[in-house]
Amino acid sequence: MPLFIRQSSRATFQTCCLATAVGLFIAVLSLPTHADNLPDIGNSADSLISPEDEKMLGREFMRSVRRSLKLVDDPISTEYIRDLGESLASQIDTRGQTLNFFIVDDNTINAFAGPAGHIGIHSGLINEAGTEGELASVVAHEIAHVIQRHLVRSFESSKNLSIAAMAAIMAAILLGSGNGQIGEAVLASTIAGTTQRQLSFSRTNEQEADRVGIDMLASAGFNPNSMADFFETLQYKSRFSGHNVPEFLLTHPVTTTRIADSRGRAASLLPTNHSNRPLNSIRYQLIRARLQVLNHRQPELETSTAILAANLKKRETPDFPGQYELALRYSKLGKHTKAQDLLENLIKTDRLRIVYVIALAQNDIKALRYASAINILAETLRLYPENLPLTWLYADVLLLDGQAKNAMQALQQQIRSHPDTPEIYKTFAMAAQQAGFAGDAYESLANYYYEYGEINTSIKHLEEALQQPNIDEYRALKFKARLKELKQEVVNKHATKKKP
Repeated sequence: MPLFIRQSSRATFQTCCLATAVGLFIAVLSLPTHADNLPDIGNSADSLISPEDEKMLGREFMRSVRRSLKLVDDPISTEYIRDLGESLASQIDTRGQTLNFFIVDDNTINAFAGPAGHIGIHSGLINEAGTEGELASVVAHEIAHVIQRHLVRSFESSKNLSIAAMAAIMAAILLGSGNGQIGEAVLASTIAGTTQRQLSFSRTNEQEADRVGIDMLASAGFNPNSMADFFETLQYKSRFSGHNVPEFLLTHPVTTTRIADSRGRAASLLPTNHSNRPLNSIRYQLIRARLQVLNHRQPELETSTAILAANLKKRETPDFPGQYELALRYSKLGKHTKAQDLLENLIKTDRLRIVYVIALAQNDIKALRYASAINILAETLRLYPENLPLTWLYADVLLLDGQAKNAMQALQQQIRSHPDTPEIYKTFAMAAQQAGFAGDAYESLANYYYEYGEINTSIKHLEEALQQPNIDEYRALKFKARLKELKQEVVNKHATKKKP
């Protein structure tokens, strides 16, 4: 099955506990600031945790996320959310902070910011946001939490908590999703006794993130009122949803005052170019349609697809996102000719839009027309040689067509450009194995399992790589050096666990 529609085989745990734990960690342990300008936080935060330690914490956080949560395994969708986040972050001084955006496959309306700039967006938020501006407002809010370093600064206002208590809270953040009861118990024991003063710091952090986020929105060309619009959307949904309160409200409480403050901040900004920006970009509409189809249950697909096709026929003007969604639905139902006709017409209207090309190639793959998929992807890659989604799918179809060595060559540059994307290593390992390069396959699998925190498995694969014939001296030295690093990391972890 092609990578773009492959689902993770790992166990899926409850998402809300992790997101809630992150939110509670920020909410309970936060540093107050009342200045209108960005506070000078560099010295304060850096004295509490070094950049190297924060990076390590971020790596452990992402390992926990990958093990515990179901992430959207679709490079096209992930590329969109990364581009959106980077366009917002480019409007402010990020203070050297790197950012990593990813999508959690969860229908709840939520988002969270973890350590070292890792920001997760639930697919439910993308699908349920009223406009692209509302989605952008949440992404901007989470970026603000990262840039203002609220998570790191929380340590400074927690002098009354022991190291053990702070470690317990971090465990609730990283492991609470695996066992909700354990996570809640840890939080209850460590949060008990928190004063009202500390809770007020949470409100200050939220106000600060709102203010910085609204500035980002306006500078990026979005309507700065989008954040208040989103808050009102959440209030409306919570009012009529019974017990199913949007997850975002549990970690980011919304009040009438907060909405009014957001409106006031938006009104105080100088006019920007947001009036020239469409309410919903075509790209946003296409990605939302894509996510909805990828997550749509098969038994309901036939009936809803017929309804969509009938509605599109009634339209007097073209609905390109609707036609794209219909094409994806036809392809998922095995109606490849109908899907092809729609997608070829869409490409005629906009031949440079990569999502159309990807969809047409995927439809060819499902119809076992590998040569056709290879041709269209190769042609588009000549225009966009560095595009990750195109290259990844190209490697997938080359593998299916028995061209494993060519698949390896296609992925090599992407591995160098995206070393923290584990699934690339997995695809490369499959190609290397098929091409007869067992040493490369074992090395790539070692990198894959390392990103998931399975260091012992990573070590075993590197040891297997060393045992392969025809490994030159340079590669052998490289593998041995990496093995030494990994074994030392295991020793360090065990030593940390034994500390009282």
